[in-house]
Amino acid sequence: MSASGALGDPGDVLGAVRVALAELDLDGEDQAAIALALRLGSAIDAEDSGRTLAELAGKLLAVLNDLGATPAARKAVLPKGGPPERSPQQKAKDDLRARRAARAGAS
Repeated sequence: MSASGALGDPGDVLGAVRVALAELDLDGEDQAAIALALRLGSAIDAEDSGRTLAELAGKLLAVLNDLGATPAARKAVLPKGGPPERSPQQKAKDDLRARRAARAGAS
């Protein structure tokens, strides 16, 4: 695949944001940040002013970083040698989801 094909359409930031967000393991508490990222992606696609584009892009990058959707954010949470250990909070959320799924399957 060509470099431009691999990167997609540079004018479709919203589409790229959607793809990136779909790959993340996000929770309900992330909905405001998700909505903001989508809104910023849409605004960037519609923007023509270079200065405004730069401001919006910086804000989008910050939101994506907070959601763990940038290379720097992923590098910060991955220790050398492999994937991170699940935190106690993450394990508790996983257990709760499993119990809810089991309860829903039993009804």
